[in-house]
Amino acid sequence: MGALSPPKLPLIDFCKNDMKPGSADWDSVQREVVKALEEYGCFEARYDKISVELHSEVFRQVEDLFNLPAKTKRLFVDPRKPYDGYITNLPNLSLYEAIGISGMLDSGGIQKLANLMWPQGNPKFCETLTSYAMRLSELESLITRMVFQSLGVEKYLDSHTKSLNHSIRAMRYKSPMTQEPQVGVSSHCDKNFLTILQQNHVNGLEVQTKDGRWSPVAPSASTLVVMVGESLLGWSNGRLHCPRHQVMMSGNETRYSIGSFSAIRGVIECPRELVDKQHPLLFKPFDEVGLLRFSLTEQGHEAESTLKAYCGV
Repeated sequence: MGALSPPKLPLIDFCKNDMKPGSADWDSVQREVVKALEEYGCFEARYDKISVELHSEVFRQVEDLFNLPAKTKRLFVDPRKPYDGYITNLPNLSLYEAIGISGMLDSGGIQKLANLMWPQGNPKFCETLTSYAMRLSELESLITRMVFQSLGVEKYLDSHTKSLNHSIRAMRYKSPMTQEPQVGVSSHCDKNFLTILQQNHVNGLEVQTKDGRWSPVAPSASTLVVMVGESLLGWSNGRLHCPRHQVMMSGNETRYSIGSFSAIRGVIECPRELVDKQHPLLFKPFDEVGLLRFSLTEQGHEAESTLKAYCGV
């Protein structure tokens, strides 16, 4: 018998008629969300507030952004946090290029980028990405409320929301011009709280299941990929799964993706309600930027679990 094919990620529909907390639709979707995050650490989301038309326009704008001269893109620097600003020529990642915008909603990050890239102005870019970022943020807030509510810690939701910084990152993967798979981004776990990704039409994203199999995530203009980061793993005291994922490139087409990365400012600490005899404390308080910087060290890079190596009890 041949090897079992990897399972597809759960597909969850957020386009129900009545998605108010406490409604039958809400309760049904909430159960699906929590089960998916416990078992897979991720799922695909159908969310009609991000239309196929908006998806197409966003990727047109992202392609125009990356097609600017390299010297122009290098003007966008943000030393406060790894992977913000313009990123290229990373070791062993020759196909990968990214532009990370911190504070996409609350500090004018999108406008700051546009001012540097197009001094003459580019209102279409700003309008499109801001609209897209707001809708990503709305979906992220909805999912987070479901998780907090399910875990019985909804009273912390307001303070959590105020502590968040939202970043948006556009990514380009050059075509390797070969059918032999090449690494676009190597296997890793995100360090932030919650990631929401969307892809263009080019394959490449793979997510690892708990049993070690790699599951390809087919691109779709009508769905998004929602993924637990290590900050959420730590905050939940290990109740949710944080999946490893990678991008493997082949063929002669360029791949684009764009993602929202929510991160907690300051110290991340597991709510006391999530610690008991069945769930002893797994991680000491930590901060996401410290975790991210640790992941770039030799010790962090070699660790099977960066979070456990950084702040495990």
